[in-house]
Amino acid sequence: MYLKEIETRPAEGMTRIAFKRLRAAGEAIPEILHLFRFKTRSTDHLVRFTEEVMRGPSPLSPGIRELIGAYFSKRNQYSFCSNAHAAAAGQYLDQELVDEVLCDLENSRLDSSHKELFRYIGKLAENPGSVTASDINRLKEAGWSEEAIYDALTVASVFRFYNTWNAGAGVQNMTAADYVHSGKVLRTLGYCMDFKLRRLFKVTASTLMTMVRST
Repeated sequence: MYLKEIETRPAEGMTRIAFKRLRAAGEAIPEILHLFRFKTRSTDHLVRFTEEVMRGPSPLSPGIRELIGAYFSKRNQYSFCSNAHAAAAGQYLDQELVDEVLCDLENSRLDSSHKELFRYIGKLAENPGSVTASDINRLKEAGWSEEAIYDALTVASVFRFYNTWNAGAGVQNMTAADYVHSGKVLRTLGYCMDFKLRRLFKVTASTLMTMVRST
């Protein structure tokens, strides 16, 4: 991580205890946690917003929202978020399907309506200024409601932020095993970063990807 003063600043409260447990277990501390534990007056709002966008009521399933995040990040050429959320999508959807979409959307097993949605996501990643009314009309013709389009757009926009936030801070990739673990945690705990004492003694490094707050 490039922001060394933020990365190395002492952890406080339950975060400090959790970090100590990770180090004692020989596990790495995911660098994104240092961004979340800095200026928590801001990041606490970010956490709640992300939870609502990714897990709140929507015509789009949590698995599709995770896959949108992974696909957007892949098209935006940011591997950390792509890998992390591909693993999360694989907890809801068939992992082979997730891999197919990320590798070759057009030849994947997605149905035609979902392919149209992901073409829109790809356009948002590569050149959002090129989106026109015809793109939205094609989505509607494919059966998507305006609420679904709105939610897909919001997920993509959230990942634009996270891609920039993490890449600009120099957050490093994790191991394949860590991505798998973080995907499981996102499935079971969501994005609520809540250091409850009863949870603390169950967490692994990947659990902390979703549970950091300084007190």
